[in-house]
Amino acid sequence: MAPFVPAEAGRVFELCQDKEIQRWTTVPSPYPRGAADQFVEEYTPPAWREVADGRFSSQKAGTELVWGVRVGGDSPLTGLWGSLGLKRHGNGAVEIGWWLGAAVRGRGIMRAAVEKVVEAAFDPAFVIRASVVQWFALVGNVPSAAIAQRTGFRFTGTCDHATGRCWSAVIEPGDVIGPRDDWPDLV
Repeated sequence: MAPFVPAEAGRVFELCQDKEIQRWTTVPSPYPRGAADQFVEEYTPPAWREVADGRFSSQKAGTELVWGVRVGGDSPLTGLWGSLGLKRHGNGAVEIGWWLGAAVRGRGIMRAAVEKVVEAAFDPAFVIRASVVQWFALVGNVPSAAIAQRTGFRFTGTCDHATGRCWSAVIEPGDVIGPRDDWPDLV
């Protein structure tokens, strides 16, 4: 995982044509090419500039730290397949969100990426230094819930969120990163 680069705007545009990504995330629907350009050229760079300049802090609300999720190696699926971000709400709270292309769903790619980002969020040697990682997904988004449950998020219920009626969960420093068996049946 690494930040997006401007040359990936075409791939972001292509992936975000997926009706499931448009249904379950905050990407516009329909998703125009200009939205992809804006995402990789304007939306994602500011937080990475703050990281590079030593100004990034989860203690203040601000820009979202976003990684491109890529498949590497000799796989025929090598390349960019998704997005994973941490939106800062201040006081150490960050909200995690993601989307992933259809061809690589169900292969554990996003769960592994979420695990790495959660570990980084709580690593005192890394710039995020979160006190809590919050997860929200529109009610009915079972695949996202499965990733959160398998990563170790603790289900906290249903709530009204900026995106609509959502399931919510949290993970905090010291929580075990791994599947939890205390989630309700959400299917």
